Amino acid sequence: MNNYKKKVFLNFAILVVFVLYFYLLNHMFFNLGREKFTEIYKYISMSIVFVTIIIFEIAYKKESGIITIYGLEVFLLSVNTIISITMISKLNISFEKYINISCLCYLIYYIFKFIINYTINKREYVNSLSDIKEIVHSDPLKKEAYKRNN
Repeated sequence: MNNYKKKVFLNFAILVVFVLYFYLLNHMFFNLGREKFTEIYKYISMSIVFVTIIIFEIAYKKESGIITIYGLEVFLLSVNTIISITMISKLNISFEKYINISCLCYLIYYIFKFIINYTINKREYVNSLSDIKEIVHSDPLKKEAYKRNN
């Protein structure tokens, strides 16, 4: 159960970082000029791509599936950041609305992730309490063939 609490805390921390990221982008968009924001936004985009590459390298070296999932989440964030300017012009919506929709998508994703992790952990915990597996062997009974006498 302690490992589960660490996972929940880590996922919650990542969610908070993502939400703060979207908030800061929105805040910078309104407080900086368009040209200054676009310049800073390019650096932010490239920084996130760089962080994604580092996370994938760490996951590869440690052969960790969990770190790979975190890398995929950051990769999706970097793709979202890179294509946001194009999507805003194509969809003809405001930057604030696009950032809010992106943030909402991440919130929904993490809510589902929390629910799935809770369900899996609860199932593992309940299965660990059960003695049925010790009582019933998983080996099927082998029946020997016998000849009928008619």
